[in-house]
Amino acid sequence: MCGRKYADEDLNWAEYREALSIISPAPQDNFPPNYNIAPTIEVPVGFSRSDETGRRYRVLERMRWGLIPHWAKDLKIGAKMINARSETLTEKPSFAPLVKDNRCIIPVSGFYEWQRSGSGKSAEKQAYKIPRSDGKPMLLGGLWTAHPGFEIRSYSVITTAATPAFEPIHHRLPLILEEDAVDCWLDGDWDNAKSLIHPAEAEISPVKISNDVGNVRNNGPELLNPLAQDSLFPEEN
Repeated sequence: MCGRKYADEDLNWAEYREALSIISPAPQDNFPPNYNIAPTIEVPVGFSRSDETGRRYRVLERMRWGLIPHWAKDLKIGAKMINARSETLTEKPSFAPLVKDNRCIIPVSGFYEWQRSGSGKSAEKQAYKIPRSDGKPMLLGGLWTAHPGFEIRSYSVITTAATPAFEPIHHRLPLILEEDAVDCWLDGDWDNAKSLIHPAEAEISPVKISNDVGNVRNNGPELLNPLAQDSLFPEEN
């Protein structure tokens, strides 16, 4: 699953605009960095709208992490719907109605994952930060909705099976899209968009970090510091 993300100081309006081809005016205030994005936190999310003539255009708006279906009577359900398994998207009543017109992209700097060793209560966890190897923003594919009663927009991150290289850390990965897939994901028909749902082709660089990231009250750039020069995928000499 994808349970934590981060957006560092390098992810600014210019990066959002370029990655998603947004033409709307810049916001009055830039989006501040968030080094420990947890469920229920609002983050900038890109999606497409249609004007009165049917013309599609891109916007970037804050949305709450954890999908709240239109039929939900309580916001608490969102905590259980932070991720959407790609294998069952069209089978789940909360997600199936959204795949055609409510796809979105969540730009972040990377995400966090915990590697478990051992089993049961004695299992130990080790935190990793996972950015793209090329340093570009990570574009996560998701689904969004608007709840009419709560007047809130929310989203889920789509997850896929992990790549063989990532499986030693976790068996699931968020859907990571490339920039050349943005148009299809946000504005293409579902038959084409669903072909983009597969384990990440992007090179990622998991690096061990402090388990302090597990506490949502910790939120600073020090969370990204490597424990040592220890990467799951070390650079070749």
